[in-house]
Amino acid sequence: MSDSHLTVDSNSATPHPDADGTTNNTIIETMLDLEEIDRDLYRSKKLWVPMGARGVFGGNVVGQALVAATNTVSTDFSVHSLHSYFLLPGDPTTPILYHVERVRDGKSYCTRTVTAKQRGKNVFVCTASYQVPRPGAPSHQYPMPNVPHHSTLPSQEELIHDMINNPKLPENLKDFLSLRLDEPVALEFKDTKRHTFKELMNPEVRTDQSFWIRCKGQLGDALALHQCVVAYGSDHNLLNTVPLAHGSSWFSRRSGPSPKITMMASLDHSMWFHCPFRADEWLLYVCETPRSGCDRGLTFGRIYKEDGTLAISVAQEGVVRLQPKTPASATVETPKL
Repeated sequence: MSDSHLTVDSNSATPHPDADGTTNNTIIETMLDLEEIDRDLYRSKKLWVPMGARGVFGGNVVGQALVAATNTVSTDFSVHSLHSYFLLPGDPTTPILYHVERVRDGKSYCTRTVTAKQRGKNVFVCTASYQVPRPGAPSHQYPMPNVPHHSTLPSQEELIHDMINNPKLPENLKDFLSLRLDEPVALEFKDTKRHTFKELMNPEVRTDQSFWIRCKGQLGDALALHQCVVAYGSDHNLLNTVPLAHGSSWFSRRSGPSPKITMMASLDHSMWFHCPFRADEWLLYVCETPRSGCDRGLTFGRIYKEDGTLAISVAQEGVVRLQPKTPASATVETPKL
């Protein structure tokens, strides 16, 4: 019985899911790869800072922490939940050290706590719980919303190219979008709604958004790897739902009458894994925000498989600072969650 789902070959930059898994060193695998430097102690190899961010991408840290925790758990177990806090922005110039505490090992459940440090300071803490799967138990779920199929929608890259080629687009925004295309984004996105550039700069007030998501490239078959990949990807765009409730977006920070986003950062992140799935196949990410205030916003996410099965649930609160606008508060429709 193996004691590791995601062992790392010291002679390779590629994580190996398990004995029968295959891998092609995708961008996402590089982002998740860790070096084992002692028992229950791991060091990051790759850290990514998105454009305009204060520090390392939160999903990068969540995914790597889950890799570290999973490396200490028997393959009989599968992660069913994680709860984490972002304590300090991650510095991309310094590797993150992940220390795993083996809190409990039981017959049906086991628990791990991961503390991430840089320069002796805690930057992130996460507790993950694992279960021996019981797939035959009774179940229920929220139905998947009726949205356009991913095959009928343009990719994020295609939309960016269209905007860059728009002669009415200001030069500073063309430069910004060109830089976005050069970023090492590990995932593919397809928004379920088609937006004009005007709508992107001044979006309608709404408390939800949804988009299709999958990782670039093909992964091996180990479920643990797919869970770590989705942990990485679940931090993408979820908090961006909060500014939408105020008619704002990152584009409106640069132009337009909408409230300006002055800062956004994740404070905590929780996930529940309900069933097996593949992160290299299209998943529908439904995001909603029921409340914001005190420079914080609360969001919930549901991630569905293409067949309509609810595979993962997500919750996140983050710092969301908007330039004040009159009135200071707004009432929106009754939340759906």
